Amino acid sequence: MDKKIIDSTTITSLISLDDELKKEHDLTLDQFIGIYICKEEGMKYECTPEDAIVFAFTGTGGDHFAFSTMNGLIKDLDTAPILFIQPMIFSNPVKLVANNIRDLFSVFLTLKEFYILERFDWYESESDMLHDIEEHYQKAISSRQKELKFISELIQNQLQITPIKTVFKYISNIREKTT
Repeated sequence: MDKKIIDSTTITSLISLDDELKKEHDLTLDQFIGIYICKEEGMKYECTPEDAIVFAFTGTGGDHFAFSTMNGLIKDLDTAPILFIQPMIFSNPVKLVANNIRDLFSVFLTLKEFYILERFDWYESESDMLHDIEEHYQKAISSRQKELKFISELIQNQLQITPIKTVFKYISNIREKTT
């Protein structure tokens, strides 16, 4: 079975940014952001929704990001909701994390770490989220401050996006709308 090229302007822009990083700095986008962006549809796991199109992997435990096509109703992938799928989280492996791919990267611009999304189900409030970030992520984020500033500026310019300042409220709202 041939893999399909992912038809997304945003994915094309991110791959272009990755190529630019390789050429100019001998680094890759995934070295900065912790996820590998696929040019072609990535491998699905048993828990990956049938209609989902996998576009990125973390490299840990099969965790991946996918566009939800809403059973084929959404044709423009740049407008498709984004799922974070964790095959090793057996009780709830599929999580809605953004309205679309540009928003996913706007969330990254604020959090500076995609794996905070893994723990989002644990948070009952924004203060829970902020406390968890401080306790489990802030040290690593601070140690990479220069690199994160560099890549954040490139992503903002490449995708023409800004950070989503109220990530807890944003994700809570999109999840509420789907229940």
